[in-house]
Amino acid sequence: MPIKKLRRITDLTVVSAEDEMRRAYGVGELVKLMSDKPVPGKSYHIITGGAIDLICHLYWLLRHWPHMKKVLISAWAISGRDILFLEKLLKDGQIDRVELLVGDIFPTKYKMEWKKLMEIYDSGGISAVYKSTIHSKLLLMEADDGTKLVIESSANCNMNPRVEQSCVTVSEKLYDFYFTYLHEMFDEEQARRTVRETIKLPFDEYISDSERIAEVGENDLGEEMGE
Repeated sequence: MPIKKLRRITDLTVVSAEDEMRRAYGVGELVKLMSDKPVPGKSYHIITGGAIDLICHLYWLLRHWPHMKKVLISAWAISGRDILFLEKLLKDGQIDRVELLVGDIFPTKYKMEWKKLMEIYDSGGISAVYKSTIHSKLLLMEADDGTKLVIESSANCNMNPRVEQSCVTVSEKLYDFYFTYLHEMFDEEQARRTVRETIKLPFDEYISDSERIAEVGENDLGEEMGE
């Protein structure tokens, strides 16, 4: 009989030394692969053998751009350790603003992680947290100098031993495309949340039914992305 995996039932408080080492290893592997600073007009395709997720990409890119004005993360799930890493980056002043979009079942399946996200949101650390029928894994970053970066990845915000692929692109056009699309989803979810509050429906009981398809023609991005 299969053993059911237990979910976290304790509050998230501190990052363990083991988790710090795992993160450092993942960032170190990225640094070995990508020693040079990414430049506009190019896309960098990376395949990794595990222990590298979206947050590792964020730490790696902070080596080249030490301060980010905006960070937007879209992922089906985010682990407790990565939530704590984000909280630390916000407290240390390396990131000014974080927006997060997670899968629609995240609040009920990962209750303690959702509770921690709400605590950070209530304290003003994270500026927006939404859930939707999302399964895309994206990391959008805007640095102090105006550089806009996009990470498209198969990995969620959780370290795992699986092979994952990602693409790093320095492109204002690609960033704006994803940013605009995701904010349309934010606006729709905010409207639904207002309706739910009016008729007193619990937030956790709502499952979004929105479905969208975004298309970008190759001619719009090909020249800038070096194709």
